[in-house]
Parts: sequence; structure tokens; C-alpha cells
Amino acid sequence: MWQTGLKLFAVFLIRKYVNQAKEHFETDSKEEFNTVKEKMALLAEHRAALYKKNFNDEMTRISTSLLGLMLMLLTAALSGLTAIIWIFAAAWNSPHRDIILGTTMLIPLLVCVSIYGLIRYSWKKEPLFNQTMVQIESDWQAFRYGLDGTADISDEANQ
Repeated sequence: MWQTGLKLFAVFLIRKYVNQAKEHFETDSKEEFNTVKEKMALLAEHRAALYKKNFNDEMTRISTSLLGLMLMLLTAALSGLTAIIWIFAAAWNSPHRDIILGTTMLIPLLVCVSIYGLIRYSWKKEPLFNQTMVQIESDWQAFRYGLDGTADISDEANQ
């Protein structure tokens, strides 16, 4: 009879500890899951703000480039008009008209070439949406291969 009582008491204690462990595990996993959800929401919010900033920066760069191209076209047109006027002015045989009109034609052409060079340099320096693409690539690598950076990313390890 004592043996049966001890067995029942042992089963009672084991069941009690198993239930406590189960409750503890469920509570911890729910808390961890909620923490992961919150951190993922914060990450998504941060990335959205970063992408918005990058998009605005790129749109500013595109509009500045278009404005520069329009200014470049205007200076080229002014230079062409000056050249036409220069042809007419050269017919009047003025001793200094060639120098004056030649420099007024050359200055807009130099401005045109310098604007083109600046725009070309800015686009060669950084392609369109480069920062956004780099950020998306790094996020993808982090989610694919692990967040700690110690994951083996070789093809042999992932087969």
C-alpha cells in the first residue's frame, strides 16, 4: 500500500513539473514570438523610411539632371544663335566684332560641356537606386544566411 501511495505521489510530482515546464515553455515562446514580431515590424518600418529617403534622393537627382540637361540645351541653342549673329556681324567688317562674338559663342559652349561633364560624373559615380539595391541585397543575405554573420554561405554547406 505504501508503495502504491509513493508511486501515485511520484506521478503527481512528475505531472506537476511537466505542466510547469510546458507552461513556462509556452509563455517564453509566446514572448519570444512577440519580441520577434515587434523587431520585424521595427525593421520593416526602418527599411520603409530608408527606401523613402533613397527614393526622394534619387528623384531629386533625376530632376537636377533633367534641369541641367535643359540648361545645357539652352546654352547650346544660345551658342548657335550667337554663331548665326556672328556670321552677320562679320559681314560688317568691324575690327573687334570677331573677338567679342567669338567669346560670347564660346562661353555658352563651355558651360554646356561642363554641365554635361557634371551630370555624366554624377551618374557614373552612383547608378540609379544604388543605395536601395545594396540595402535590399544585404537584407536578403541576412535573412537567407543568418543574422549573426557566422553562417556558412558556401554552396557545399547549403546542399
